[in-house]
This record gives sequence, structure tokens and C-alpha cells, in this order.
Amino acid sequence: MDPLSVWRMIASRHRRKLIPLDVEHCSPLALRQILLNVRTPAYILDRIAHAFCDDEDILRDLVRCPNLSEEALAFIALAASEEIKQFITGTRVMDLVVMDDALVTTGGPVAGHGKAKPEEGKKKLNLTQQVQKMSVPKKIRLAMMGGKEARGLLIRESNKQVSTAVLNNARITEGEIEAFAQSKNMGEDILRIIGNNSEWCKKQSIATALVNNAKTPVGIAVPFVNRMNDKDLAMLEKSKNVSEAVRAAARGLLTKRKKKSGG
Repeated sequence: MDPLSVWRMIASRHRRKLIPLDVEHCSPLALRQILLNVRTPAYILDRIAHAFCDDEDILRDLVRCPNLSEEALAFIALAASEEIKQFITGTRVMDLVVMDDALVTTGGPVAGHGKAKPEEGKKKLNLTQQVQKMSVPKKIRLAMMGGKEARGLLIRESNKQVSTAVLNNARITEGEIEAFAQSKNMGEDILRIIGNNSEWCKKQSIATALVNNAKTPVGIAVPFVNRMNDKDLAMLEKSKNVSEAVRAAARGLLTKRKKKSGG
């Protein structure tokens, strides 16, 4: 064996083995150094996201990491507090989502984010086609941070994680919530979340929409009957588009009001 081969053999025997990184037991200072290192791989960041999903200080640094995967970001968006969700929309992550939103709306790259041009003769994909090609984590991210057109499409997704994520979008309006509450094609989970949100339901038109929607769970719709005026109650009593429980509640309340007024 030549001298060089002997040296390589000796060096390989004495090479120190790396100890696996134990992120769960790292000191705060060590964790911060890991998060500030732009070369930290995605799988390490993913472990940190799951191990420290309740630590807001760590999550604030984590969402800024360039190697953070879409899956990890989606996990943070679902598991973290409202404060962190709002913080995410204000960081550079929002820029990525806005870029995605523009891509799915225009079918092309955003100015300043790439020079690629569509191939000649290749049709631009519309919003629906673009969303169909997205992974679930990316749909969740777009649902939480995308524009109105994206929200209107993703609220009808069969995947509940995607559809309910739309309601956590910081830019959603009361007008959109009212439209969702009126929709006969809306899932019960969405209507239940809307009905349980006291801020949204302060608006009478949203409460009325929930009562008049046959898809609204009975336990959500019936309590709102008490907020209806006599004209609305008379219509509900005869309506075939609401559940029997809602009709009965309207009938009973209307009778009670008539007796109280001496009518």
C-alpha cells in the first residue's frame, strides 16, 4: 500500500463522528444562531417549528428563514397564535404570497421577480387551473394571505384545512363573510365558524343570512331567530328553504310576540 493510501486509511479511522443536532434541548442562544444562519437546512427548521410551536419569539425568527419549507410554514400558520399569524402576513413571507397571488391571477411572473417569459403558443393558466396544481400547504398559505379572488375559490375547497384557512385571512371583509353565509353551496364547517364569531355576527345581515341558509347547522341558526323582526319571522315561518327547527322557532317567537302585544 502506498504512503498516501495509508494516510487516508489512518485519517478515516480517526475522523470524528458528528453528533446529531438535538434542537429540542438547544439553549435559546444556540437556537437563535441556528435560525440566523441562512444555510440551516429545511429539515432542521421543520423540527424547530414542531418543537417550539408555542414559542412566539422563536417563531418570529423562524418565519424569516429563507429555507423554511411550505409545509413548515403551513404548520405554523395552523398551530400558532393569532399574533403570530398576523406577524406572518407582515413579514417577507407576505411578499412570496403576493407573488403567488399575482402568478395565479395573471399566469405570468411578477415584474422584478423573474425574466422568464411564457413559451410561444402556450396558454396562460387561469386562477382555478393554477390552484389545482398547488400542494395543500401552498393552498393553505394562499388561503390565509391571498387576494379576494383566491379566497372566493379556496373557501369551496373540499379539504377543510384549506377552506377554513380562508377565514383566518387578515384581509377578509364582512361583505365576503356575508356572501359565504348566504351561499347554499357552503360547507357546514364554514357556516359554523362564521356563526360562532361574535364580531362577524354583530352585523344583522350576516345573522339573517345564516338563519335563511338551510346548510347552517340548527344549533347555530336557531339562536339567531330571536334577532329577526316580525316581518322576517313571518317569512321564515312559511319558508321551505329552512329547516323545520328554524320554522318552528320562528312560529313560536311570532306567536309569543303577538300575545305580548295583545294582538
